[in-house]
Amino acid sequence: MAHGVFHRILGAINLSELDLDVPSDRRLWESLYGKTSKGDLECLKCREDDPGCPQFMFLRLWKGRPMAVHYSTSIRHPTAPESPRHKALKERIARAAQRAGFTAELEAQGADGRRRTDVLVHGDDGTQLGCEIQLSYATAQAVAKRTDIARADGLSPLWTTDDASAPLIERTPWTRIDKMPLEAFSSGNALLVRGGVKDLKLKKCDSRNPLPCPDHGYGRCNHWHGTWAPTLGMHLDHLIGATAANEYLPLYIPAQQGRRRPAHLWVSAQDRERYLDATADTLADPEPGTVDDHAPAEPERLPLSRECAYQQRLEEKEKRGPVARDTVAILPAGITLTDPPLPAPPQKNLRPLSSTAPASTSLSTSALPPPKRPVRRPPTTSASSLAVGPQCPPGEAGPCACCRQLTHRYGKGGNPLCQLCRARRAASEAGG
Repeated sequence: MAHGVFHRILGAINLSELDLDVPSDRRLWESLYGKTSKGDLECLKCREDDPGCPQFMFLRLWKGRPMAVHYSTSIRHPTAPESPRHKALKERIARAAQRAGFTAELEAQGADGRRRTDVLVHGDDGTQLGCEIQLSYATAQAVAKRTDIARADGLSPLWTTDDASAPLIERTPWTRIDKMPLEAFSSGNALLVRGGVKDLKLKKCDSRNPLPCPDHGYGRCNHWHGTWAPTLGMHLDHLIGATAANEYLPLYIPAQQGRRRPAHLWVSAQDRERYLDATADTLADPEPGTVDDHAPAEPERLPLSRECAYQQRLEEKEKRGPVARDTVAILPAGITLTDPPLPAPPQKNLRPLSSTAPASTSLSTSALPPPKRPVRRPPTTSASSLAVGPQCPPGEAGPCACCRQLTHRYGKGGNPLCQLCRARRAASEAGG
C-alpha cells in the first residue's frame, strides 16, 4: 500500500495530496477509483527497478485516504461485485421485512435512474423505507448526496454500518451493528443494534441525583430533565419491522447549546411525540447537501514516495487511528418537565415481528419516580433479647462471633464475643 502510483496517461500521482473535500480533487479521484483496468496503474519502484515484480496496482480508500495497493488475492478490487457480506446482509434485511408482513425489493431503481437502493421496504401508510448497507468507507459528501436523492424520491433512508467511525454516522438516519462474519448474516444469529436508536429518559433533579441541575449549573430544581440514551436489546430484524410499521421514526436534532453537532436518531413514536411537545425544536430535515463537519481523514501531503510496499501488510501501514463518531454517549435532550412523566401508552402491534426480536419499550424505568426505601425499625421486644437476659436491651442481641451463642452483641455495652469466649481468650493470652 503506497501513496505514490504511476498512471499510464497522467504519469506519477501523489495520492497524499488529494483532498476529497475539494471538488477538483474529488472529481479526479472519482474518475480513477473503480474505473481503472489492470495495467493502468503501476508501482513506481517496480516500474523503474524491477519490472519482473508484481508491479500493477489498483486504488482503494484506507481509513478515509486514497491509497494504491498491489494486486493480491487477499484484497478485493473495487471493480469486483459487491462483497458476500454486503449481499448477505442485504438479503437478511429483506427477509426481516417479509417476516414482519411487508414487501421488499432488492436493488430498487428510481424512475430517473439516479437511485439504486439496496433494499426498498414498502411499509404502512405509504412509508417507503430505503435501506442502504455501507460496510466499506464512503465519504460524507457521497452519503449526503445519496440521502438527498432518496428523500427527493419520497424514501425514508435507513443506513446500516458496522464501523463506529463511518462518516455516515449522525449525517443521516443510521444504525450500527457489530462487525460480524458472513455466517452470522446468513444464519439466524441476532444482530444487536449498537448505535443510532435511542430512548428518551426522564430523571428527577433532586438530592439523589449526583449531578447539578443542567439548566442552572448548580443545585437541584426538583424538576424532570430529559436525555437520549442508547436503546438496549434492540435487534436489527426488529428495527426493520418497527420502522416500516411507523413504530420507530427518524428524528433530526439541530446543533444547540449542549449538543456539539446535529444528530439523527431513530426513536419510538411515543418518545418522539413527547419530545416535540416539551421542546422548542421544530421538526425538520437538514438542508439538501448538508455535511455537518469534515471527514476525519485529512490529506497528509507527503513527498512523493517511490518505495515498493508489496510485502507490507495494511495493518502495518495504518495512516490514522479510527476517529469514533458513534461514541455511544447519552445526549442531553434539552427538555425540562415540572410534573412527573406519564407512562407511555401501549404500542399497537401493526405487524408480527420476528420471533427472535425482543419486544422494545420506549419509556425506561428511570423515567418513573424512584421507589421509597424501606425503613428498618428495631423491634420493641424480641425473643432473642429475652433469651440473653433482662440486662440486654431489645433488638441488641446477636450471635457470638466465635461460638454463635446468643449474647449482648450490639448497642451500648455490647461485644462481638460472649462472656465465656472472652474469658477463654483472656486465659489464652495470659498463658501465652
